[in-house]
Amino acid sequence: MMGWNEIMGHNLHNYQDQKDTKTTQKLAKESIIHFWKGDVALATTAASAGYEIVNSLHNYTYLDYKYKNLPLSKAYSFDPIPEKLDEQFHDKVIGLGCQMWGEWIPTNGEMHYQVFPRIAAYAEIGWTEKKHKNFGTFKASLKNLQKRWTAKGIYFAPDAYLEK
Repeated sequence: MMGWNEIMGHNLHNYQDQKDTKTTQKLAKESIIHFWKGDVALATTAASAGYEIVNSLHNYTYLDYKYKNLPLSKAYSFDPIPEKLDEQFHDKVIGLGCQMWGEWIPTNGEMHYQVFPRIAAYAEIGWTEKKHKNFGTFKASLKNLQKRWTAKGIYFAPDAYLEK
């Protein structure tokens, strides 16, 4: 089972009452915590309790965010292992996620535009060792992907718009 970090009983929303997130039930040890909001202390709490983590910190991974708030360079810079997470817990971070919340996206074309090319950045983050990442090389490789996306009728954000 996987659940957003609220599954551990943390109150992440200042508009909620603390009693709304309290529970007396024990979370199964096999559960995976989907870390989407909060500080590294919440990730440390989960990892030190033995839980695995998928990191999807919202301000780096939410594809419905506009490019001015989440440009391609910021998406590419995301590191699933939080900077201040103690090294003993790094192996508890098993990957990353990126979300497209579509309730405010009126068309498939606009959804494609929001997703592509950032989805390629997240794929590279997930599959490439940090020491081998290079944003310039990644951007150059996008040309081949853009040709494939065009052939498949997938809309993508144009290069000129990616860094706004």
